[in-house]
Amino acid sequence: MIRVPLTKNFFKQNTGFFGLSVSQLVFVGIAVVVGAVTIFWLMQYDISFDVEGWIVFLEMSIIIGLGVIRIRGMNLFSYFINSMKKDKRYFNRNGVFDDEE
Repeated sequence: MIRVPLTKNFFKQNTGFFGLSVSQLVFVGIAVVVGAVTIFWLMQYDISFDVEGWIVFLEMSIIIGLGVIRIRGMNLFSYFINSMKKDKRYFNRNGVFDDEE
């Protein structure tokens, strides 16, 4: 068995409400505010409440998904921004069996 030393900080991570971090809670708050504003805006045009509900559900799921879902330790918003940047890793393009060095 392999033993790995872990610090206490690994086990005692500060989590906020429902186990979400502060940035994740900010994205959830933004989604709630955008959803409420959208509901009030769509109510002026006498649209069915079912249609309003689906529109707000899609808006909120996209905004919350950008902030809460994590890929490689980054939220989707940061992941999309970093994936648009050019890759700057330098590596040897030779194959495994090339001994030209």
